[in-house]
Amino acid sequence: MSEPVLTIVVPAYNMDAYLEDCLESIAHSASIDLLEVLVVDDGGTDSSLTIAQSFEQRFPDSFRAIHKDNGGHGSVINFGIAQARGTYLKVVDGDDRVDPAALDALINVLSSTPADLVLSDYAIMDDKTEQLVEHRHAAADPTHYGTVQPISIMGYETIAKIHALTIRTALLRENDLRVDEGCFYEDAEFSIYPLAHVKTVFFDEHLVYHYRVGRTGQSVDVERLARNSDQHLNVMASLLAFRDAHADLEVDALRAIDRAIAYYTQNQYQIFLSLGNTPEVRAALRSFDELLKVDYPAVYDAAEKRSIWAIRKSRYRMFALGCLAYKLYRTFK
Repeated sequence: MSEPVLTIVVPAYNMDAYLEDCLESIAHSASIDLLEVLVVDDGGTDSSLTIAQSFEQRFPDSFRAIHKDNGGHGSVINFGIAQARGTYLKVVDGDDRVDPAALDALINVLSSTPADLVLSDYAIMDDKTEQLVEHRHAAADPTHYGTVQPISIMGYETIAKIHALTIRTALLRENDLRVDEGCFYEDAEFSIYPLAHVKTVFFDEHLVYHYRVGRTGQSVDVERLARNSDQHLNVMASLLAFRDAHADLEVDALRAIDRAIAYYTQNQYQIFLSLGNTPEVRAALRSFDELLKVDYPAVYDAAEKRSIWAIRKSRYRMFALGCLAYKLYRTFK
């Protein structure tokens, strides 16, 4: 059997309500013969594995149903990197889907581009209505679409998210890129770690990935963010340690990493607001912010949200007002 062009890793922990829709969207690709789809039941207790096995039976040359002990989303990514046969690798969560025609167009790109990293447009999909509510662009500069650019351009381009990413598998393996296991939010690591090794980027205008939002229990749900605040801080610490380890990168490549880390730190400030105006939370906020300001000034300066800068400029006095505004927003949303 020839090497697939693309391996799609599908983390599927208790996803039976969504998984069939996800896998059907991939199976409808006219390029299915060029795909390897690793559907990984991460120690779930529902019928996700049975659903995955039904696709393996229908498409034995393309789909593999895999059961493993629970290790979290990051463990599935690491497992997928180790198992993948495709020239490129992409992660599609079991509650999301792809557009088959756009996936075909992406595979055509992957068959011809020499780029290490391909960034595609993606859509935000409402969980209840399943309507597409937002089109996210991989390139801020439309002239970059359809072109191969040096990694230095990412210092000034749209910050890459996991939904946009397709990465050359050999690059992940040769640099032993692994993300944290047993925790949430490691998708930030998967989005950022390759930037230290990527040389070239291709910008793809096709709307490949449809990312579901508003699902109860989603890791980015505000209440769950607050419950898992320690895990988010641990991922932030991993990202900053990674930044330390690559401080000698070319200036624009390092700028890309700083901007990306700054983007994900904004979730940490949101968590502080959601936890409320207590002495302990204020102290944690101040400690985190001072760490960035003193040790990672480029990350500190790259924060874009005006609410963060308002709190900083008030010397944290506006934090109480921010907590109140956040509480009202969540109440009447």
